[in-house]
Amino acid sequence: MKYLNRVKHLRLLEDCRLSVTFRDGFVGEVDLWPCFENPRGPLTRAFHEPGFFQQVYLDHGTVTWPNSYDICSDVLRYYCELGRVASKEEMTAHFVTEPAASGGALVMNDKPND
Repeated sequence: MKYLNRVKHLRLLEDCRLSVTFRDGFVGEVDLWPCFENPRGPLTRAFHEPGFFQQVYLDHGTVTWPNSYDICSDVLRYYCELGRVASKEEMTAHFVTEPAASGGALVMNDKPND
């Protein structure tokens, strides 16, 4: 996995599935319905409207919808590598938060230390 590996191309598949190609050439498919199945607010509620998911587009390498909902390219890459949306526990294990003293930024476990 590459840190901040933007999406180069996306293709809609059936239902809430996407095929995405990343800048490094990795191609993956993932069903994103679990992200929207249980809406937690107005942004995710929109995905229950017919045809909303199909309005997806790329905004500077990030998968985005007209209501400004987007999916971080690193998270999407992780989902594609797993072949499914990851649980909160899996995400926590994969993406580690640095201590608050360093700004609390998200880092990936495989990101090289400088």
